[in-house]
Amino acid sequence: MGAKHHYSSIGQLQLDLAAFNRCIDVLEKADANPQDIEVLTAHALTLAEQIDEVRWSNPAKALGWLLGNETSEPAARKVSGAG
Repeated sequence: MGAKHHYSSIGQLQLDLAAFNRCIDVLEKADANPQDIEVLTAHALTLAEQIDEVRWSNPAKALGWLLGNETSEPAARKVSGAG
């Protein structure tokens, strides 16, 4: 799997996950059938697992992504006992 395909598939999965989350939110606000919400939630969890599988299929890149997101957070966390 090439790097471009890797990122495009993650991007598409993330878009799909966001769409599921929006649908879940709308159904929850509309007091829809809880079973319908459970089905969508299960699909959303499956998509999240797929995103993790694709992301972690290359541990070196995954670690770079993880560290990149960690340093881009507005308030960096301090390690206790440091400094």
